[in-house]
Amino acid sequence: MPSPDDRVRFLATSSNRVSLLDTLEDGPLQPAELVDRLELSRSATQRNLRELTDLGWARRVDGGYTCTVGGRLVLAAYSELIATVSLVEEYGGSLEPLAESGMSLSPPVLESATVITATENDPHAPLRYYTERVRELNPSRFFGIVPVVSPLFNEAHRSLLEEGTEGELVLDSAALSASKDYYGTEFDAAVETEGLVLYAHPGSFSFGLSIIGDRVFLGAYEAGQFVACFEWGDPDVREEALVAYERHREAAHEIDAAFSG
Repeated sequence: MPSPDDRVRFLATSSNRVSLLDTLEDGPLQPAELVDRLELSRSATQRNLRELTDLGWARRVDGGYTCTVGGRLVLAAYSELIATVSLVEEYGGSLEPLAESGMSLSPPVLESATVITATENDPHAPLRYYTERVRELNPSRFFGIVPVVSPLFNEAHRSLLEEGTEGELVLDSAALSASKDYYGTEFDAAVETEGLVLYAHPGSFSFGLSIIGDRVFLGAYEAGQFVACFEWGDPDVREEALVAYERHREAAHEIDAAFSG
């Protein structure tokens, strides 16, 4: 009896077998119908049907063939593997900093996101997308984890506060130091801004997280550069993002006027 590895290899080494198993989900189908649909030779179709049946992934019904429950499960898992490999290939190193956020980031969650990545021709695409989206929203509250200092970020968040939105921001050690050094009295004013609470985290982040109303934004950073922005409107993703945010905020300390000075 072939091992599980052998069975996976059997399926993965032939796109014809994958197509055949996928088509059998519409079964029962006669071999001649499968030949016509898939444009395979009759001998290849018969051979693959026999092998799929021997593996228990297909079965004969009324002279035709159909996919078994086991075959459907194998096909679903194989499809998810292909999707996962495609995601890893597409987003590459951007996934590493995202894992630091503490969110699960399963393939279905990643597939459901709107994703904007930096390119050689447009390195600021994620930053521009995020700031433009923030200005389109009208939430009652927002929460954020901030790994870098950016005037565009500050302006986008300030626009929310000017509309009466209440917010919380967790700054990592580098972002806090840069904010105090670069903005000086403006940072002191931000600490005292009504409706805004700032927190200082002792660590450093390679991700950014914003929960703005019912939207979630997760950003990946490399060498301080915003390289990918993921956005969701899924309530389940929002709940998970809130849990991740709370975990990081609990490790931080609120910044007051005395602390900022």
